[in-house]
Amino acid sequence: MKYVFPNLNIPITKLSEYFNLELSGEIVKIVYDTKSQSLTFYLNEAIGDLEILSEKLKMFFGVDVFLEYSLPEINKEKILNMLNGNAPYVKDVEFLENEIVIKAFGEFAAKKIESKLKRIESLTKKNVRVEIIEEEISFTPPKVESSLKTFEDGKIKYYFPSTISMNAKGVFLRGKVFKIEKSEYGYPVLSIYVTDNKDSILAKVFENVNKIETLVSVNNWYYFKGSMSVDRNGEFYFSVKEIYEDPEPIERKDLSQEKRVPLHVHSKMSDLDAIIDIKEFVKRAKEWGWKAVAITDHGNVQSIPYLYEEAKSNEIKPIFGTEMYFLNEPGDIVKNLDKDYVIKDCVYTVFDLETTGTNARFDEIIEFGAVKYKDGKIIDTFKSFVKPSKDINEFTQKLTGITNDMLKDAPGIEEVFPKFLEFIEGTVLVAHNADFDYGFIREVYRKMYDKDFIMPYLDTLKLSRVVLKGKVKSFGLGKLVEYFKLGPFKHHRAFEDASVTAELFGKLIEILGKMGINSLNDINKLKAGTSISSIRTKRVFNHITILVKDKIGLKNLYKLVSDAHVKYFKYVPFVPKNVLKEYKEGLIFGTGCEQGEIFEALKGSATDEEIIELLKEYDYVEIFPLSTIVSVNKEQAKEIFKRLYFLAKRLKMPVVMVDNAHYLEPEDIKARHVLLSPKEKSNPHDEDLRDKDAQLYLRTTDELLKEAMEIFEDEKIAREIVIENPNKIADMIEDIAPVKKKLHPPIIDGAEENVRNLSLKRAKELYGDPLPDVIEKRLEKELKSIIDNGYAVLYEIAHLIVKKANEDGYVVGSRGSVGSSFVAYLMGITEVNPLPPHYICPNCKYLEFSKKVGSGYDLPDKLCPKCGTKLNKTGQDIPFEVFMGFKGDKVPDIDLNFSGEYQERAHNYIVELFGKDNVLRAGTISTIAERSAIGYVRSYVELKDETLNTAEQVRLAEKVAGVKRTTGQHPGGLMIVPKDMTVYDFTPIQYPANKKDSEMCTTHFAYESIHDDLVKLDALGHDDPTMIKLLYEYTGVDPTTVPMDDKETLEIFSSLKPLKVRASDLGMDVGTIGIPEFGTDFVQEMLKETRPKSFAELVRISGLSHGTDVWLNNAQDIIRSGKATLSEVISCRDDIMIYLIKAGVEESTAFKIMEKVRKGKGITKEEEDLMREHNVPEWFIESCKKIKYLFPKAHAVAYVSMAFRIAYFKVHFPLAYYAAFFSIKGDEFSIEIILKGPNAIKKRLTELSVKMKKDVKEKNEEKVLEAALEMYLRGFSFLPPDILKSDYRRFLIEDNKLRIPLNRIPGVGDSVAYSIVQAREEKEFTSIEDLKKRTKLSKAHITTMKKLKILNNLPETDQSSLFDF
Repeated sequence: MKYVFPNLNIPITKLSEYFNLELSGEIVKIVYDTKSQSLTFYLNEAIGDLEILSEKLKMFFGVDVFLEYSLPEINKEKILNMLNGNAPYVKDVEFLENEIVIKAFGEFAAKKIESKLKRIESLTKKNVRVEIIEEEISFTPPKVESSLKTFEDGKIKYYFPSTISMNAKGVFLRGKVFKIEKSEYGYPVLSIYVTDNKDSILAKVFENVNKIETLVSVNNWYYFKGSMSVDRNGEFYFSVKEIYEDPEPIERKDLSQEKRVPLHVHSKMSDLDAIIDIKEFVKRAKEWGWKAVAITDHGNVQSIPYLYEEAKSNEIKPIFGTEMYFLNEPGDIVKNLDKDYVIKDCVYTVFDLETTGTNARFDEIIEFGAVKYKDGKIIDTFKSFVKPSKDINEFTQKLTGITNDMLKDAPGIEEVFPKFLEFIEGTVLVAHNADFDYGFIREVYRKMYDKDFIMPYLDTLKLSRVVLKGKVKSFGLGKLVEYFKLGPFKHHRAFEDASVTAELFGKLIEILGKMGINSLNDINKLKAGTSISSIRTKRVFNHITILVKDKIGLKNLYKLVSDAHVKYFKYVPFVPKNVLKEYKEGLIFGTGCEQGEIFEALKGSATDEEIIELLKEYDYVEIFPLSTIVSVNKEQAKEIFKRLYFLAKRLKMPVVMVDNAHYLEPEDIKARHVLLSPKEKSNPHDEDLRDKDAQLYLRTTDELLKEAMEIFEDEKIAREIVIENPNKIADMIEDIAPVKKKLHPPIIDGAEENVRNLSLKRAKELYGDPLPDVIEKRLEKELKSIIDNGYAVLYEIAHLIVKKANEDGYVVGSRGSVGSSFVAYLMGITEVNPLPPHYICPNCKYLEFSKKVGSGYDLPDKLCPKCGTKLNKTGQDIPFEVFMGFKGDKVPDIDLNFSGEYQERAHNYIVELFGKDNVLRAGTISTIAERSAIGYVRSYVELKDETLNTAEQVRLAEKVAGVKRTTGQHPGGLMIVPKDMTVYDFTPIQYPANKKDSEMCTTHFAYESIHDDLVKLDALGHDDPTMIKLLYEYTGVDPTTVPMDDKETLEIFSSLKPLKVRASDLGMDVGTIGIPEFGTDFVQEMLKETRPKSFAELVRISGLSHGTDVWLNNAQDIIRSGKATLSEVISCRDDIMIYLIKAGVEESTAFKIMEKVRKGKGITKEEEDLMREHNVPEWFIESCKKIKYLFPKAHAVAYVSMAFRIAYFKVHFPLAYYAAFFSIKGDEFSIEIILKGPNAIKKRLTELSVKMKKDVKEKNEEKVLEAALEMYLRGFSFLPPDILKSDYRRFLIEDNKLRIPLNRIPGVGDSVAYSIVQAREEKEFTSIEDLKKRTKLSKAHITTMKKLKILNNLPETDQSSLFDF
């Protein structure tokens, strides 16, 4: 079908403006052909860049686009317009009888218009000749040279991404590049993301893309010349014509001769609070000339390893620290006792205040409420509003219900307060959270009478925590009133609160009487601690800045952080204040931010002497820019900091100014808002949002000096607190290396001797005594590396764990490169023999190596030429250097796959070997991924109700990506601490994700950070060893003895012949459904394309499928083009080193190239040239450049070996195979569909196949259904679950069929299924009622079982009826 849009007559200039092209003419008609999915534009008198227009329209619409156009009448003016466009390349055009003469300004101009001359010839039917005229022109066209031109004309107007108009044409855009992408739309397009830190824009380059890609770099500033355009999605972009280097990038610089040292900075590790990237921070410090930097993240020190590495490489001193949460001791329940008061003899004033805020020094009382209380009765009352000096805010009005109208005629504080003092005279004050209310009374008294207010007062909050401990979870006034059933009351109104607090106080006095406590002094003998369970908000915690002074301090900090996470965690990691004192040695304490106890005291009613007493527990005082403070206004903050400075001077304490940086640039506040937006969206009043608008950016020395001057207006003080004192503190701090990059293995006595003896013994058993030279040489080389570098213990540990698992009946598979080690093979750690392919006689030890095959399993059968015995075939040709490097000193990473059901036992055995305190789970840190970061940006957009273009969304997402979200643990990794050291020599500890019910603690640091310092054992849970064990149980055949050269088994990797199944019935033509590593759609497609014929080729396919950018757009294309075969392309990391060495490249260089390529770091031009010098083919070099990750061959061999063994059972013991497969992989076993047979399965598979996006459950269901269909096609079938015959979780072989287990009944899990088996072993089920009564089956389960006809043979109940007789 064709859709025709006629009579359009649209000027083509519409497209010209849209795509920034030189065009003229008009669009008269458009036709869309649905069959060919193409568009045809009919143009009238069209002139210009029509080929480029066609490509841009194709990109815009996503379909083929064709242009049909009529020729215009050509004249001089039209040719000039065609050739010059935006630049004067041509001065004049002369029409002669048989030719047209184009007069161009110089050779460059002639070259520039060359491509358009044929178009003019076709339009005019005349020859076109170019004449060069030597005449200066005012415009110099752009050149793409080896470097970009520098922008020099300062008079030309330019725009920033935040100021450019969306219809700007032929303008300059100035900005910083933060991302570059290259894409292909039939031709290359370079996308350059440009920002001015306020907004961003996407700039696109369509010409000279490959060259410009090499000239433009991320983080550099440029001028771009071009015009705004729109893509097919309606997104604006800047179409680039020219690019100039910016000679004066707009970057802040620290120009001060003397530099500051930042002592209070938060990184992306600071719990969803800050966006400073550590690498960028240290780079900035280097650029600004700073000698030292600190990171003080909230509650954790996970930045330490990263800060150390970055600072060390930039020759900057790293200062380690944290901003820790601590809980103050609650203090006495009754304060200011001047004598011993008998409880029953006292008169009490129970009072409450309503205030304009929480700061006694700056906020005001707006309501008094008080009752006199004696002998269990209220004997007098007092209540009054107080008119404040200014209107109360909306929050206070909502909280209290008190409005400005209610206060406008109220008496002032100077009138009410004396009356209140008269009312309370001679009494003991009582309040709930009394320190707050007493503080306001004390501050008003001081302001009015210029002296301190002292009266005894009792806190019912502290008292209730002691006498009701364990009886209530929360000690808020409302909860306590509810507990004592004191009735409803109007909370947050002074008199109502005071009255109900009096009743509460009476109840507490009764309890004290029963406890035998009769005096107020005795009450203080009760311990008034705060239980962790009673903490209901983070607001109870104060902050303290802690810096590490020396090695002792680092260890103490690790202990503090560990206690905070393991012993005390509640909402955040915290410690009680007394614990801070316990670990003080080697640490430097700073007073912290406005949530520190010093700032809180300065906002309250504390006297100078009281603050001085508090300050004595600190080493230095911190002062902050006024724009970072949110709990008081600027003038109040200024007053606080001035007072604090002079109080510190009395103690001769250093005062430092810090910026509390949470982001680098002032404009980055927008990105921090993005980070906080999900929290703000869910709870706009979240306490973590208090400082969201604070100016928490990193300041230069001069900027911070200016902030100091705003407070003190004294240059000497400003220099002292910004430059001198921070540098003094930095100088006090020792150079500390938290990460040694030296392995500290656990100690096992005799490990070296055991490794040597075990290896030699097994080698002689296999290869004879004396050992052949080639065997002895390889063995000794490995033993020397292992033992001399102190790694024998790692081999011994692995050997012991594998041996224990084998003794317990479980096969263990190896992972990673451990199969490269001959010693590991001899010790039974891996089944991979890394020697070159060879024959070995089990009888006379005849040895013969072969270079004809890639794997020993592929060698043809052969009898021993010496004794006639059938030779064993083995050897996978893997160099040891891949595992431990050419110097043999690389830490061996031994990873093992245990059966999932054995993993916990393996871990427990490791704990048994080394002790509970010396084994931890390997910790991980989960950060915001790039995809998730876009979600944060969208949340911000919704919250702010504003539109952000794609480039700005990408920029903001990049700022947020990498912020720590939570912590976790490696699925199988354990870190082993040597017994002569403690974990605190390496890392703090915590629970994964701070879940206290976890069985084992993790390392606080991500395991990668300390991998070179501590031994990490990978004991992972895996399905393959479980399957191997099940196959052994089903058949009695030891899977380790199956022939690894079985031809029928090998054949299922390329056809269905051994399974006797038709491809048309199964829907595929390879037999690897359910085979580990070869059963995915991706690998099955690889098998179809390559049709492997050997074990070695299976290994290569495994390597290709596990790598990143190794098969697709790489090896696959190379094989298809015929440049190389499957056996030649790069499939595993080993291939690179072996190939290069054979080509003549020096061994260590070949190793380095392999290491770089396998990590996705590519190769340098020098390395390319070196490879070409050794005649390495271009396809090999290009392949190296594309690879992002390469699999180790040893890992591939181990995986393929396990897969091949399982495949053997599929071919030769099919029911055992399917029983094992469905028992382990059958979680999505669709019992109703599968029991209906092949047609029902095919129908469901068709339904799943058309789904564009399948979730994990659907993908698993698909694989299970494919296996079930295959089993049916091979002539086998299923038996339904039977409550008397089925196992609770394993499929059973019965009458050449598979009996479905009970846990595959929908909704019935292992626990419920097992209860059925337990119950039937006791006695038979007599009815459905009896079945339900004796098991964990629910009513819903029974209904499902009836539907599946599983309960047909059971009556409903045990009751007899007349008809039973």
